[in-house]
Amino acid sequence: MPQDLPAPVRRNLDLGHGNFLLELHAPAHAAEVSPGQFFMLGVEGTDILLRRPFSVCGARDTFADAPQDAIQILYRVVGKGTALMAALRAGATVQALGPLGHGFHPPDPGTLPLFVAGGIGSAPFPALAKALRGHARVPWMVYGARTAADLPLLDWFRDHCERVEVTTEDGSAGRKGRVTAPLEEILSAASPGSLQLYACGPNPMLAVVARLARAHGMPCDLSLEAPMACGFGVCLGCVVPCHAPDGGTRFERVCVEGPILRAERLAW
Repeated sequence: MPQDLPAPVRRNLDLGHGNFLLELHAPAHAAEVSPGQFFMLGVEGTDILLRRPFSVCGARDTFADAPQDAIQILYRVVGKGTALMAALRAGATVQALGPLGHGFHPPDPGTLPLFVAGGIGSAPFPALAKALRGHARVPWMVYGARTAADLPLLDWFRDHCERVEVTTEDGSAGRKGRVTAPLEEILSAASPGSLQLYACGPNPMLAVVARLARAHGMPCDLSLEAPMACGFGVCLGCVVPCHAPDGGTRFERVCVEGPILRAERLAW
């Protein structure tokens, strides 16, 4: 069950280029969280009234030097709220509501998990990689961004994935282009149903990933991001169009029915 508790900051690691890994002392939260879920975080003592949603990057022993009672949040400074988060030091407190939403579906036995990340969309995948360890094949990853500076935790993924394909739009790291190009090549070389896709990133990227997954007969979990004020289904600010059983369209809440939705459910 979600809990709304103050969470002391253990450390706030500057990963460079505006990327940070926030580690919170949160034993109650860490015991309950599943990969793919998220938290609504608020920085105390500021004039920002609404909390912001952040994917769980790690919990328990996702990272080797982290204690069992911690959770980690990967974020990038993009505005006033995240700039305030970047200034947090050990001993400060954030208000954490969660874990919220539904997590990733486990892969079918024998299938290869394939992570597809766009920039900071890599955030939920360390926790998922850890959860799959010993229960599924070692994942592959396709990791794309605008530039090399937008690939946080790349070295961690190289250590924990069997294969990592990197793309950048400016060619500063890996292959020049978008993440969907190597993804399509991998899908074309695989038999239908042999891969389980897990994707997180900008919505235009997710729409292409969903289309490719459907075209190649691969199950695909999409981790959606959307503006939201509450995180538990009341404000209705995070709805997305989905296919209804009667063939029409209905709107589902990213915070409650998601943030993980199967690609075939979305009416994109």
